[in-house]
Amino acid sequence: MNIPQVLATYDEEYARTYDAKFILHPHYKQKTDFEIETLRRLLAKRGCWLDVACGTGYFLSQFPGVPRAGLDLSPAMLAIARQANPDALFLREGNFGDDVAEWEGRWALVTCMWYSYGYASSMTALRGLIRNLARWTSDDGACFVPICDPENLGRRIRLPYRHPNTGFPPETLLITGVTWTWSESSGKHHPDMVAPQVDAMVAMFAEHFDVVELVPYPRFKWWSPRRRKALLARAKKRKGASQGLEREEVQRSIARVIPSQPSGSSSAADARGTGEGSTRLNTSDPGSRMK
Repeated sequence: MNIPQVLATYDEEYARTYDAKFILHPHYKQKTDFEIETLRRLLAKRGCWLDVACGTGYFLSQFPGVPRAGLDLSPAMLAIARQANPDALFLREGNFGDDVAEWEGRWALVTCMWYSYGYASSMTALRGLIRNLARWTSDDGACFVPICDPENLGRRIRLPYRHPNTGFPPETLLITGVTWTWSESSGKHHPDMVAPQVDAMVAMFAEHFDVVELVPYPRFKWWSPRRRKALLARAKKRKGASQGLEREEVQRSIARVIPSQPSGSSSAADARGTGEGSTRLNTSDPGSRMK
């Protein structure tokens, strides 16, 4: 992560206008509402919640009374978050790539919203972040992460993940992800963001969880041609236990087609991942497939 770049971008002015410009803007409001409802269901029977890269703490602020905490790199964003969450357990300044030993197994729900994981400096660094998210999740807890599908970055982008019989001698090529840069008219710059393929994200989480699910978002007004997804991981693998499927087998097991869902629907099955509208892989069963 380019820490000076991130801190320069997320300064006091940017923090002050962030929620209105992004989270609450009409372009994103339906997405935000769906995520809040999903978090509500996930928190219904769970304990403490950690939001990693919590930013202004907007999502945390929607759940007063819930034992919750946040981690973020930007002091300016955290200043807003503290105002919005006076009853939070804590709001800590820090790098999400650094392990925090006292958080191991502490949190019933761990989240990382708004594609914040993209600030990891590489796929290797992202793998380390995912390891932290899993380590901080309790054994019976869950990890919820909205994911940035590279195919959603622009119009008519098609980026197949698996390319069999490529090169010579013919072998399997996997395009595991891309990097992207977003430059705002204000002069703010978000360079070299990491966006793994959905399949690669599932495979990385499957190294730590027995159940990894893809939750499709409704077809929102602004984004009907480009359907968003989130990842929900639970049933954390036991320490020292087999890592389940070999990585290649996990990758083969992932279905790229997400089941359709009526516009505006946000049934409880979406959050639980147990009904129509979610795609599930049980990585502890070598015979399982997405269904």
